[in-house]
Amino acid sequence: MFSIKKQATPLPFFIMSRADRDQQEQFKRINTRLLMLVSLAIILLVAYFTVNNYYSILKKSKEEVLHRLMAISNTAALLIDGDAHERLSIKYVERDAIVKTTQDSLYASIQSLLTMVSAANHLSTPLYTIVYFPPDSTFHFIATSSETPYFRHSYKNYPRELLVNLETGGVLDSYEDENGKWLSAFSPIKNSEGNVVALLEADENFELFLARAKTTLLQNLVISLLIVIPFGFLLYNYISNTLAQQAAHRIILISQKEEIESKNELIENQKFELDRRVKERTAELNATHLELSNFLYHSSHDVQAPIATLKGLQILACRELKDGTGKQYLKLLGETIAKLERIIKTIKLVHEIKTTPLSVSRINLRNCIIESIEQAIVPLCKTSINVDPTIEIQTDKALLKTSLIEMFKNCHQYRSLEISRPLKVLVTAEKVDQQIKLSIEDNGEGIALETRKDLFAMFRRGHEKSTGIGLGLYITRTCLERINGEISVADSQELEGTRFIATLHTANI
Repeated sequence: MFSIKKQATPLPFFIMSRADRDQQEQFKRINTRLLMLVSLAIILLVAYFTVNNYYSILKKSKEEVLHRLMAISNTAALLIDGDAHERLSIKYVERDAIVKTTQDSLYASIQSLLTMVSAANHLSTPLYTIVYFPPDSTFHFIATSSETPYFRHSYKNYPRELLVNLETGGVLDSYEDENGKWLSAFSPIKNSEGNVVALLEADENFELFLARAKTTLLQNLVISLLIVIPFGFLLYNYISNTLAQQAAHRIILISQKEEIESKNELIENQKFELDRRVKERTAELNATHLELSNFLYHSSHDVQAPIATLKGLQILACRELKDGTGKQYLKLLGETIAKLERIIKTIKLVHEIKTTPLSVSRINLRNCIIESIEQAIVPLCKTSINVDPTIEIQTDKALLKTSLIEMFKNCHQYRSLEISRPLKVLVTAEKVDQQIKLSIEDNGEGIALETRKDLFAMFRRGHEKSTGIGLGLYITRTCLERINGEISVADSQELEGTRFIATLHTANI
């Protein structure tokens, strides 16, 4: 035998075959393309996470700003006296009726409150109140935290949400009006009767918000790049080194190729020779098996004639001989001839069981058991059959009956010899899924633990008192195996009895 485990010496590139050199060059081109794809994938991955991070930060920052503005507007709206604001808006209806914060005490108090809220929350844009003016379908500015009032100036390009959500308030996500682009939140100002008299709006300039978001994004991007670039560099080096190692291993594999191919031919030749020998031995074994089978059949058949002759001569001798001792010897001779006849018949039965083709039919299990008991001719035996009469199975009836007959004969053979304990046999059946568990239990002598291992082997006796030839349980097992069944000892106690379990299949064999 040979081994290819040892490390082969790589072949120099210039002495490789042309096909191997072309294949090696193609392998290098593939590796180069793979490295380029890995580099592109890393760049695309960084770009994807950058863009995704930008929009995630933008969305999160916008939500934080809107929540903050909503909290500010709700707080300021609750602090403002709705009745005072209503009186102020009714008192002055002309544009720029108030041009100074100290011009009116009501306006001054509201403006002071708004200034305080704006300063406490570090707002970059003024807080203001607006009222809806139906005659021109616009909102008018009333009070503001700014030092310069823009009293009753019209708010023409207002978002429709202001009018729709007048009673509840809400947030305005990135809208544009005549004064710029904004993020806003607004809350209703109510009088003592619970009626909405104005809206308080808090704004954040969208351009300033976007600038802050971009600054945050740039900071995160720098941190991400400081993490991703070294990782990408390490990944690139790892893949590059791996591909280089693969290329070196490939050269070694190519150098081993010719050695393996040269030895493969030897292996194939050895395999062919081995197959030829196996076929020859198999044919010889089949021929030997057939020859032994024929010999067994003809021997068992041819021996029956001499045995019949011996039986006849023994009977005639018994009639002619008057001497008592001679008759005793002839009786013993007759018993030996009878035992020899049973052995020959049993061997012939084993041959028929193994060689006769199966004849499968649908049979009633209970009826088959009753017929087997009758054919077993078990005298002085009380048999109880607890089997559902509706159970039917698809099997070879002759083989099943033969196995059952041998089982009942075994029960009789190993019965208790005590006169006070007659033989009792209990037969039960239980259907489990696609199988039938057939139990045959007796109250005989039982089987010792050390003899159970080979109990179903050929010429094996289960008890020292046995007078059989040791083929009964072997025949039972052989019959059940042919119909795809099995037999086992479920329980046995010496001097108390034995319970066998035969497993039968309800489906076809």
